[in-house]
Amino acid sequence: MRLASLLGVLALFLAGCSSNVDSHKYYKFSVTSNGNPAQLSASKQRVYIDTISILGAANQQALIQYTDENQVNIANFHYWAEHPKNMLAQATNTYLANEGINAIPLSYAGDDLEKHLTLKIVVYEFAGHYNDGAVLKGNWYIYRHHKRSKVLHSSRAFSLSSSLENNGFEPLIAAHKNNWLLLMKDVAQQLHQPNYE
Repeated sequence: MRLASLLGVLALFLAGCSSNVDSHKYYKFSVTSNGNPAQLSASKQRVYIDTISILGAANQQALIQYTDENQVNIANFHYWAEHPKNMLAQATNTYLANEGINAIPLSYAGDDLEKHLTLKIVVYEFAGHYNDGAVLKGNWYIYRHHKRSKVLHSSRAFSLSSSLENNGFEPLIAAHKNNWLLLMKDVAQQLHQPNYE
């Protein structure tokens, strides 16, 4: 009897240990190319995209949620598929290219910065919020290069929030993407103004 009980417990233990339940989830949003990239001439204004800086708790792969004014939850099993600054940089380049803006990562600029612009985005809040849905806050800066130095051409603070369609992480990711697209629309409108040509 005792041996049967011991074997039963051992069998349950082995069954529990051998089950392969992967509870980790990975998320990513991307901006898809519109399939018809605008013709970019060599004379068209170039915009170099500096790195996307993410400050604070959101500067990691785990998803972040603010549950209260001074309380942050860091997800244990829900992660961005890559670091968010890389994901946001890719989305930025694709969005601007779809808008006909000659966007180039700054790391590929070489010495050809004169008379061109650099876009820098600093994000200090990129999280889910218990009441506000997805929250995106920060500043963007556009610099013009002149004689080996950069001069601030314009800047703007942004504070965006999108409510969630439903509860859960997938609606949160969709709301984050919506916020980023709204930000990119604002940046593209600035870059299309005549004083940026």
